[in-house]
Amino acid sequence: MCKIYNLDSTDKKILIELARNGRSTYKEIGDLVGMTRPAVRERILRMEEAGVITGYKAEVDTDALGRALHVMINFKFNTDRKYEKKPNDVLIPVLRACPDVLRFWEIYGELDFLIEAAFSSKDAMHAFLDELRDYGFVRSHLIAMTESAAPVRE
Repeated sequence: MCKIYNLDSTDKKILIELARNGRSTYKEIGDLVGMTRPAVRERILRMEEAGVITGYKAEVDTDALGRALHVMINFKFNTDRKYEKKPNDVLIPVLRACPDVLRFWEIYGELDFLIEAAFSSKDAMHAFLDELRDYGFVRSHLIAMTESAAPVRE
């Protein structure tokens, strides 16, 4: 059974600041929310232990890496095709092996996967899309702009 962690307004403010800048210090967050550094640290540790905060990561600018073609790919398995194993067990290793795939989600509904990737060239993108077509139906969307929304609002 999954226990729901109840956030108060201070917890929400702390999460908003960490989502905005995961490198904020306890003191900086404390100044923002009107708490001491040790009190902020304790709240953050409690939220980490409860699984509310699951990690910290760097956001990478794919343009700076020379991968300017940032793409979202919709994928649907071809149900007429016979797979050696479960379809997901075939596709997931392909996605994990491709260095251009940034992340992917198995989804339910009309589609089976949503894939985020960034390519250095149109040729690299087309080669990957062609590889995916061996497994199913593909529709790609070039991303024009990216912005993160706050996961928690007050």
